[in-house]
Amino acid sequence: MDTLKVLTSVVLPTFGKGVIIRRPAVEGLAGRFNLDLSAVRLMQKLRRKYGASPLLLKIPFRPQLLLLGAKDVEFVLSRAPQPFSPATKEKRAALNHLEPGNVLISDPPRRAQTRPYHEAALATSERHHPLVSRFQAVIDEEIERIISADGRQELDWPLFAAAWFKIVRRLVLGDSAREDEGLTDLLNHLRSRSNWAFFLRKDRKLLEEFQRIVQRYADRSEGGSLVGFGPKDQSINPPSQIAQWLFAFDPAGMATFRTLALLATYPEHLAAAQAEALAGETERPLTRAYFLEALRLWPTTPAILRETTTEIAVPKVKEGTGLIIFTPFFHRDDANLKCAHRMEPSIWLDGDDALPLKGLVPFSAGPAMCPAHNLVPLVATMAIGAILARASIKLTSPTMAPSALPGTLDHFALKFDARRSTSSGT
Repeated sequence: MDTLKVLTSVVLPTFGKGVIIRRPAVEGLAGRFNLDLSAVRLMQKLRRKYGASPLLLKIPFRPQLLLLGAKDVEFVLSRAPQPFSPATKEKRAALNHLEPGNVLISDPPRRAQTRPYHEAALATSERHHPLVSRFQAVIDEEIERIISADGRQELDWPLFAAAWFKIVRRLVLGDSAREDEGLTDLLNHLRSRSNWAFFLRKDRKLLEEFQRIVQRYADRSEGGSLVGFGPKDQSINPPSQIAQWLFAFDPAGMATFRTLALLATYPEHLAAAQAEALAGETERPLTRAYFLEALRLWPTTPAILRETTTEIAVPKVKEGTGLIIFTPFFHRDDANLKCAHRMEPSIWLDGDDALPLKGLVPFSAGPAMCPAHNLVPLVATMAIGAILARASIKLTSPTMAPSALPGTLDHFALKFDARRSTSSGT
């Protein structure tokens, strides 16, 4: 019965919302019924009943270990790709629709070949990407178009998303991709198929068309873009690697928009972020911490999956057993985290993008940590700053209580009054 409860309250809602691309209707329902916090409460009950050790769910044909202790999160994530492989059966089934040669679903030898490509292009080890000045110029230009002086006041997801994906295409592929909405539509269609993983056949014709277009941009290798900055190595299947960048910037945009909602709920933090934006410095530690808090409160990767590559003794499980790290449980566990349901940016001010010993892993952790864990917060903080330097924002829908933030925040439904501010110079 407890396994059934996990399947119906944790697994199905997570996959129902869409793990590769969000389904707006289900996301709205999840927000309305606060499904993520319901799942957290269920897992707290399981921990009280069984203890904090990993709980084996004896699902027919596909047993899973459900992690209930933060220390186990750190233990598992620090031991990739062996004995805990990121390339799980579920992940391979999903991403084969979109990026069949991607590092995320590669075996260890192939991962050793492809991971350096991502780390070089995304400047994984650097706080600020070498192309930061170029990125800032692109972001300022696109945000200026939506925070205009023409009397428009409402900022909603469709308006923000249109500007965001122009930014993404220019940063990843170059200025020539700015108007290539067809590529984004094609990507989203493939991502929608990826949501169905095992249950839908791969559309090879559509995938080949997408990869052909991406390869054309990779061959062009425009200066000032990630494809132009990265190494030139056809053996790593560039379209399958670049697809992940294009895909991953979507949840980054979701988190950016949610950060604006978070700031609008806390006037003192909004004022601090606006001051950082107007100062014009590249390093914006407070805004970065606010963005990481939005990712903690509303994880864009709600389930981190791993798979055992050998038999594990404690608890005794066979090779090929899946592991589930349900991030909302650790991020919103009010039994162990005093700030579970409110904003507390101070936890991120030491510069970390992950606190795995506490189970706080917005970009995962360990050897398989997201290679864009520095780039994404950088781009997000620049976009947030570009908006706040130009507009005074007020969240008009929905309303949130600062002391009890919702467990699910539907980014599709967010709306702001974004009036051009006098400090913007117009």
